[in-house]
Amino acid sequence: MALKKANLYGVIYMSTAKLELLIADLKTHEIIERASSPSFVQVADRSHIYHAEMEKIVSSVNGFQQILADYGIKECGFWASQQLIDDITARYLTEQIENRTGLTVTWLSSSQLNYFRAVSLMAHTKESESLGAQVTYLLYIGSASATLLKFQQGTFLRSWNIRLGYLEIDRLAFALRNAANDPYEIIDDYIGSKLDYLGNELRENQRADGHATLVLQGFQGLNNYFLKDDERTAQVSLADYNKLCERLPSAPTATIQKRLRVESSTARHVMPGTLITRRIMDFIHANQLWCTRLNVWDGLALQVARDRGLLKHDIESITLTSAVNIAQHYLSDDGHRVMTLRLALHLFDQLRKLHHLSARDRLLLAVAVNVSDIGNYISQYEHYHHSYYILKANPIIGLSDKENSIIAELARYHSAEAPDVEQYHYSSLEPDIQMRVAKLVAILRLADALDDSHQQKINRLAVSLREHEIVLTAYSSQDLALEEWAFAKKSQLFYEVYGLKAVLKQRRSEA
Repeated sequence: MALKKANLYGVIYMSTAKLELLIADLKTHEIIERASSPSFVQVADRSHIYHAEMEKIVSSVNGFQQILADYGIKECGFWASQQLIDDITARYLTEQIENRTGLTVTWLSSSQLNYFRAVSLMAHTKESESLGAQVTYLLYIGSASATLLKFQQGTFLRSWNIRLGYLEIDRLAFALRNAANDPYEIIDDYIGSKLDYLGNELRENQRADGHATLVLQGFQGLNNYFLKDDERTAQVSLADYNKLCERLPSAPTATIQKRLRVESSTARHVMPGTLITRRIMDFIHANQLWCTRLNVWDGLALQVARDRGLLKHDIESITLTSAVNIAQHYLSDDGHRVMTLRLALHLFDQLRKLHHLSARDRLLLAVAVNVSDIGNYISQYEHYHHSYYILKANPIIGLSDKENSIIAELARYHSAEAPDVEQYHYSSLEPDIQMRVAKLVAILRLADALDDSHQQKINRLAVSLREHEIVLTAYSSQDLALEEWAFAKKSQLFYEVYGLKAVLKQRRSEA
């Protein structure tokens, strides 16, 4: 069957290890071609690695562009990991790369990278169905940190970001190079100390689930060893895996390189990677092990397909699930949260002609509603301040750093305070972001006021947009005096932002 060039898309992804090219059919979600750059030389300060490898980056991108041209592909995207560099450095690099290749880089935060790793597995139907019905965990270990994602039957359940990466272990191994004791045992003890907190939580989670499947993502050596060249995901015999792990600690790096067909920089990560993996397997009672070549770049291709209406899978649910997990962790009032969410999204949809916001902004509003009250876990007094700093420290999977900042701002202003240019955290936002925050929080405050009693009194809400005001008609059989008082107070921001007065009316209805 001849390929339809209109459906082909190129994804270029740059990590601190190398560049990857993926050519995918956006309609069938088949992978047509993969290519990789030579590995980057790992420097002590990884924040400078892109600068140090600029010539290799430009040369590799030019080569990728030639491959795309050979396929007749005119559309491609360029994404890169921003885990180890700051915003200013990212802007400098963006300018340099665009000047020399003509491509603009989109930088991805840790939470976005985790999102695309999850998408790569759950939205590929073939892989998702092959894994079966039992609980599945996806483990990825990177330079800065490790990620563990939990699924069941293709549905994302939750994630853990583990502050343990190869860079940290490399530093420990270097410090132990002249140690009299066995470095393997010390590194194993160190990994154990970092994972103890997670082990307790995972054992508690897994007790009700029984056995689980563990999928290893990004383990190049194991992929080379266990997967056929044309396989992207396959089950691995536990006996074969354990036999390989028993040989690795005593094997010299050169032997590991040869056996697993990897470079030296990857070979030295095989041992700590297996130590982490075996502990995670024990925590979750894993009775199945899989390896996959699917990774961030596969998730990016699926996101492009989703944006173009060529993927029906509801991948945005990952982000909403992450928000709900945070809300439930901090014991938010579920009844109020669900009611406010329904009202806020209804207001957003009915006022599209007024706010001119995007579908992405609708998602941000939904996320903000779910997490805005988590500060009550600390104290009800000025709980919105507590919500703000909790969210600044706990980014939500699938959102950029900028979007996570928007969520924190919405949580801060959803209740009492209003955005003020004299406040540093608000004035430091870019003007277009300030406006998005103001528009969204004005809607959020109306919805929050309509359930101020936390008793879910309103059965239905009608919205009428008029020349000088918007009229909200709440259908309820109960007394809305408290809601009316809160609405009068919280609707002031709506008037300041949109220039229209918000009016609340009640109509009696059956409960």
